[in-house]
Amino acid sequence: MVEIIKDLFGLAKDSRGIVKDVQDEKTKARGIKNRILAEVEFNMDLILEHYLEKNVAEEKIIEKLKTEQLAKAIDDGFDFKKMKKGNVTAALIGENQFLKKYIGYDCEALLRKIRHHIEQIKLLPELYDLKEDKKINLKTRLENLGKRYILFTKFLKSK
Repeated sequence: MVEIIKDLFGLAKDSRGIVKDVQDEKTKARGIKNRILAEVEFNMDLILEHYLEKNVAEEKIIEKLKTEQLAKAIDDGFDFKKMKKGNVTAALIGENQFLKKYIGYDCEALLRKIRHHIEQIKLLPELYDLKEDKKINLKTRLENLGKRYILFTKFLKSK
């Protein structure tokens, strides 16, 4: 995860700095935007700090991931251009192959994709015996979710 942070933000950033970027945006936001960013911050802390840095069990992280505010905003027709205008560009992603598929996504499309992946991850403990089934790589899935959140943060902070 450190590599993707360095790829997207340069050497000066770490996971705490990225979460702080979301906190900074949240302090300027009100209403729905504030609630979505609070949820983003919460989930990023779970993945970047508790999971990747402190090695909390995957099942506990999955159980705590939230999508309520984002789902409500999507379902209620929130205009995500109020959160961030524009699209993810190739310049934003750089050489990161995993994130290239998000070029052209706007704020809503990116957050919809994040919501979809969280919902899919949350299903895994119900569908599989995660201790036995080696085909399900929770570490990769949670790291990939973290990468999407890092991209979202860079997009949010972009001009």
